Amino acid sequence: MAMRYFGVTEQGNFVDHSDPNPLPNQNILSIVDPGLPAADAPLLQSATQKMFAARGKRVRPHLDDKVLVSWNGLMLGAMARAYAVLGDETYRAAAEKNLAFLQAKLWDAKTGTLYHRWRDGERDSVQLQQAGAYLLSGVIDLYEATLDPRHLDFAIALANGMIAKFYDREAGGFWQSAGTPDLILRVKEDYDGAEPSGNSVATLALLKLAAITDRADYKKAADATLRLFADRLQNSPQAVPYMLLAFDFSMEEPKRVVIAGDPAKPETRALLRAAHGVYQPGKVVLGTEGAVEPFAKTLPAKDGAMVYLCTGTACQPPTHDAAKIRDMLK
Repeated sequence: MAMRYFGVTEQGNFVDHSDPNPLPNQNILSIVDPGLPAADAPLLQSATQKMFAARGKRVRPHLDDKVLVSWNGLMLGAMARAYAVLGDETYRAAAEKNLAFLQAKLWDAKTGTLYHRWRDGERDSVQLQQAGAYLLSGVIDLYEATLDPRHLDFAIALANGMIAKFYDREAGGFWQSAGTPDLILRVKEDYDGAEPSGNSVATLALLKLAAITDRADYKKAADATLRLFADRLQNSPQAVPYMLLAFDFSMEEPKRVVIAGDPAKPETRALLRAAHGVYQPGKVVLGTEGAVEPFAKTLPAKDGAMVYLCTGTACQPPTHDAAKIRDMLK
């Protein structure tokens, strides 16, 4: 189908033609051209009105304005990581607002149920493992960026609900959907395409949550999932790049960056940003309050906020020097 072009001659006459190679004495009008002469503005406005009128005679397409937990979970994680690295409160505010909406509209705390879609004040009854995995990963990112114990509590609730509804305790791995009488076939997704699979995201998220909370059940579920997809990892690693990240994380005991101090104080936030300023995929960042692992709770703040880099129950000498923190993590 030929493209249509709208042009104006040097004499100021408006033309509509489909020639992909306009004549030398014609200029193509563009709504994104910052150099558009003021005299040409009425021509562009006229063309826009004519095209809109013609479009108005056709059936208007549906507006896709639904809210999906899975996509919002990805966005939540991105905003949290941006705040952690850049320290821009705009990103934190967006992440917190996003999470508050999802908790209010799509989370049932009484039953531990996470619904997948919301639109125009109503949610559907669909429950998907991918939604829980994506949101869990995003909430963990937000906890690591803020050390707010409430986010860790919610991450634990999400993990518990996901395991209860989707985890295969006999063979390992997570079913894509919850078991219902009318479901013909249940599958365990493993392909990391434009979106990573729910199994891959859940595995890495559970490994991180296990390191933060010292919950053996989370690590057990993650390890069993890796074993289930071991053949896929070995023979088709290019199909599961996100699961490779989880596998790499599982190979060694993760480093724990424990920050002792009030997360609301600027000095603590500065240390938190320093901890996130070095790309170290084999680490987790946690505070000393809330549902964190027991050893972290024994680490005190001394003359202000302090940072401990620990493996197991062994820690390097604590510091409150941001530059030293970066050196420790390199």
